[in-house]
Amino acid sequence: MTYEKIAMVILFLGALMAVQIYLYVRYRSNPKTKKTISSLKVVSRLNLSKTSQLNIVNAGEDSFMIVCCKNSSAAIVPLSSNRVANDIEAYKDELV
Repeated sequence: MTYEKIAMVILFLGALMAVQIYLYVRYRSNPKTKKTISSLKVVSRLNLSKTSQLNIVNAGEDSFMIVCCKNSSAAIVPLSSNRVANDIEAYKDELV
């Protein structure tokens, strides 16, 4: 009786491992998962209040200002040039 239970547990664990390997191989072969931005960089972060935050982010050649609040959606504003982001980073360094 105990050998049957042990065998059933081993078969169940083997089935779970087989499903995990199948899902892993399927995920790795999906070409949509390979599209990432490798040059994503947070240039500056400023806490506006306890619940809101302002971030300057560089994504490749583009810069964005992202304002995040706890109870609302984020506002994303593209910046016109990288000079603005660099000036903000320099200003932040002067404050520290």
